[in-house]
Amino acid sequence: MDSGCIYFGINVNLLAYADDLVLLAPSWWALQSLLDVLAVAANKIMMTFNTSKTTCGIFNPCNRFKTVSDSFLQFTLSGCKLKFVEQFKYLGHLIRNSFSDNNNINREIKAMFTRNNLLC
Repeated sequence: MDSGCIYFGINVNLLAYADDLVLLAPSWWALQSLLDVLAVAANKIMMTFNTSKTTCGIFNPCNRFKTVSDSFLQFTLSGCKLKFVEQFKYLGHLIRNSFSDNNNINREIKAMFTRNNLLC
C-alpha cells in the first residue's frame, strides 16, 4: 500500500523546505506510519521535534459521500499526541481543510494596501 497521495500521477508523501515539513497520506494508518518512520530517522541523526507546533489536518473529499470517517484516533510523534487544526501556515501561506483560499487572499490584499500606503 502506498503511503502518499497521488498528485499529477506522482505519489507524494512529503513536502519539505528547510526545517518545514508537510506529510501527506490518504489514510490514518498511512500518516501514522509516516510519522513513525520520521521519528526513527530523526532519532538516528539526533533531531528533535517541537510537537507543540506540529499539527494535523484532515482534508475531506470534495464529494461528501466519499467521506469514510469524521473522527480519527489521535496521531503521535515520538510518543507525543498531536493536535488537529482546521488551518495551518506553511511557508507563509494559510492552508485550510475546507479548500478555501479566501482568508489568505484577504490577508494578501490587506498587506498590499499597507505597502501601498507606506509608499504614498
